[in-house]
Amino acid sequence: ASWYFNIISVNNSFYQFPPSVKVRSGERVTMHCQLNEVQSFCHTVAWVRVHPVSGMIDILQDSNIPRQTKEQVETTVCQASIYNATVQDSGTYYCITTDREHMYLGNGTAVTVQAGSAVMPSIDIMAFASSNKRDSTVTLQCTVGEFASSRVYVHWLIGSRKENGQTLFVWEEGEENSVKIHNYVAVSAEEWRTEGAYTCVVSFGGWMFNKTLHYYGK
Repeated sequence: ASWYFNIISVNNSFYQFPPSVKVRSGERVTMHCQLNEVQSFCHTVAWVRVHPVSGMIDILQDSNIPRQTKEQVETTVCQASIYNATVQDSGTYYCITTDREHMYLGNGTAVTVQAGSAVMPSIDIMAFASSNKRDSTVTLQCTVGEFASSRVYVHWLIGSRKENGQTLFVWEEGEENSVKIHNYVAVSAEEWRTEGAYTCVVSFGGWMFNKTLHYYGK
């Protein structure tokens, strides 16, 4: 047998709120899914999370979805909660349900869980020189790890100008899955020798950190 579903996204019949939420680690996150004209019940609604970097999809466990009482069976508002949220719970959550041949997808709730305090992320800067017959360049690499937000921004301060550089997200698997950010910017060998200081600026969750690499050569 084959199954066919017509996927219907955001509309007035099925939507989520709030669109985004930001909490500290250890706090509770509660998301709601509004069922208006959808012939479904809260116990049939599934909640999934899309990881902000890897794109992996996780299904919320039943322990995070409040049980319905008899009085709530006919409710049109379903909810899911994340208790004692951690930084790893950051991501975008969607509610999903089916109504006959239709599958309904919520508009998503972006969840950002910040560390309880301003935890310094790991910031490492390296410089790589390359040369050929035509010119010489220096590539600066800023590696950021242990950050506490799903939204991290990295840029450079080179002299009086700002450079966004090129960002690469690296997903590292191990005992604890983690994400590192590599940001690259290239400068000429002449500029490398004359500017003297190169600062990598990392901002997330209302916090800002930086680390500077100095040129001490002659």
